[in-house]
Amino acid sequence: MAQRSTKADLSPWDVVALETFCTPERTQSSQWRRSWRAATSWMGGKGASERQAKQEHELRALPEVKLAHWAPEIDWSPAASALGEILECHEEAPVVLFISPPHGGHREVVSQWAEHQGVDCLPAPTVGELAEGSLEWVECLALQHRWAVPALERHFLRNTQGLQGVRELLERALSSRLGQGVIGCDSWTYAYLKHAVGLEGVPVFVLQALEGEQLAHYFAHLPKGGDCPTVYSTRTGKKILSNGGENQQKDVHKELQRLAAHCRGHLGIAWHYWRERLREPTESDAADRSSERSQASPESLWLLDVLAEAELPEDTGDVATLLLHTLLIHGGLEDHALDLVLPFSNHEALNARLSLARQGILSCHQQRWQVAPLSYASVRQLLESRHYLVDPL
Repeated sequence: MAQRSTKADLSPWDVVALETFCTPERTQSSQWRRSWRAATSWMGGKGASERQAKQEHELRALPEVKLAHWAPEIDWSPAASALGEILECHEEAPVVLFISPPHGGHREVVSQWAEHQGVDCLPAPTVGELAEGSLEWVECLALQHRWAVPALERHFLRNTQGLQGVRELLERALSSRLGQGVIGCDSWTYAYLKHAVGLEGVPVFVLQALEGEQLAHYFAHLPKGGDCPTVYSTRTGKKILSNGGENQQKDVHKELQRLAAHCRGHLGIAWHYWRERLREPTESDAADRSSERSQASPESLWLLDVLAEAELPEDTGDVATLLLHTLLIHGGLEDHALDLVLPFSNHEALNARLSLARQGILSCHQQRWQVAPLSYASVRQLLESRHYLVDPL
């Protein structure tokens, strides 16, 4: 990996054309390790695949007040500004797409860009409107000189009626019958619509994938109003982040390169790992270490092994697999919409959804079921191995 030396090099907000996107170093080996871990866990039990320097029972989850300080929500405004600079060079394009993987921020980025530019965002139609094939929501753009759709995945269903609106929207936009549009889109939705509707000639932009050093720089500057804590890896026991200048040393951010590869360089997913897998010592362990830390950083934290997420069983059935793929294509769905897009009964769909939710593979956000951030990598790998259509990121 090339040595980075400036803040510009370390910025996570590099908006690039889709064709120039590239995953971080060691992404393929990360997928192999995930497969090997699953195999060894199945053959020899959990202990066969895990040799930890620090055991999870010695640690505890951070309370919300500490998480809000050490790992606050991502501010997507720099990405919105970077997108704005790109759009200035594509003023002749009738429509431009900005895509990201699940939890990748495309909705926030396009929404913030539109707000800054004074551009109206098109509200998403209801599931009922989509199921009826209504085009009324498309007509709202007829008199708009500029418009934005923050989350295109909310504007279609994978059936004949549910595709009518998005097909009409894109046909009108690409034939310059609407004003200039900027569309935010889930990368899985983009992959599906590219095949189902056609998106030839549309400029598509993404955030470039991050390497471990960039993640180290981002997480070190994430805490609100103060130095970052020293963070250790439970896997190796080594320091992976420090409030000093050590974050530039190769061995310090090595574990974060592992995280970057596991997350395919996507900041949104990496942030979820960082936030959900940060731990602090238990009270007894903290008391034992209090004298050691008297002249050290204000607090020392631990990061649980990034590969220890909810894993899909090797024998995941066809119903569950198709449900996962359908949820990814739609950016999540409510329960009552499942039978509109799946080729089996609502009872079968709900049973599969309940099972996956109990395993931690799915999570519910704004009443929509979606693949949980910490399960995304294993779900994507499963779908790719079974030759499902996958996203380009």
